[in-house]
Amino acid sequence: MARRDFWQAEAQAAAVLEKRKIATLPVDPFGIANGEGIVCEKLKGAGLSGCLCGAGNTFSIFYNDSIASGGFRRFTVAHELGHYFLEGHYKHIFAEGNSRHVSDSGYSSDDPFEREADAFAAALLMPEGLFKAACGRIAPGFKAIESLAEKCATSLTATAIRYAVLSDDPIAVVCSKDNRVQFAFVSDPLKQRGNLTWIEKNSGIPDGTATHRFNQDAKNIAQSKRITSSSLMDVWFDCGGTAYVGEEVVGLGPSYGLTLTVLVAEPLPDPENEEEQSEENDLENMLPSDRWRQPRED
Repeated sequence: MARRDFWQAEAQAAAVLEKRKIATLPVDPFGIANGEGIVCEKLKGAGLSGCLCGAGNTFSIFYNDSIASGGFRRFTVAHELGHYFLEGHYKHIFAEGNSRHVSDSGYSSDDPFEREADAFAAALLMPEGLFKAACGRIAPGFKAIESLAEKCATSLTATAIRYAVLSDDPIAVVCSKDNRVQFAFVSDPLKQRGNLTWIEKNSGIPDGTATHRFNQDAKNIAQSKRITSSSLMDVWFDCGGTAYVGEEVVGLGPSYGLTLTVLVAEPLPDPENEEEQSEENDLENMLPSDRWRQPRED
């Protein structure tokens, strides 16, 4: 497996968990903050997810309590802990005498420091070993994400992204708004398929997909509706071929105004079985006289 982006942030999150001997789910970011002497307080404000304040060796975390999702609030606190624990963040966010840093958590920022703090938060709340063990034998798709979100006490969006990053199945997670891609994460098994070209951030959701139709009615998102469909791989991925991809679409409610799409690709046929099937098909298509001349097995 290729080294993941922001692997150092994940390593730091693992070190924090090991130091505190945390080896079960869910992980409590508020408890970790309290162990560091950091006070966590509620804060209401439009467009604000959270902030870290620092004065000398005293720190406090403020998180937006107006967001309905408890998982989002926990992720926000974990994100601020990322700024606290990760090397170089203190110097960056408190530069020029600043004592208050407003964060933009939830994978919505292009700032590398914010993205690194997101990676830390994901690894802290959904440690790789515990997360994969919790997957068990659940079939890939949205039900698996819901089950993991419940076990980890995390939001569906954060869980879906972590699921795509760690999954051994060929899946992708797409978050969209007004039929524009906000972000997309693809599992390693899907990345390794030939010359697939993945749609990029801010690109349009492909016409003809269930997601495109779903996003045309704002009520679907506001009322958290769900639909299940399928599309050809080539519709979502250039050079995807004629294999099908399962498409599960979920509206994330009025607080977010976003749509979450989980794509599950058909597994590739086993090369040995494919060769055997090809031989069987060739034999089946022979004339009776030709089949009679084939050598028989002892």
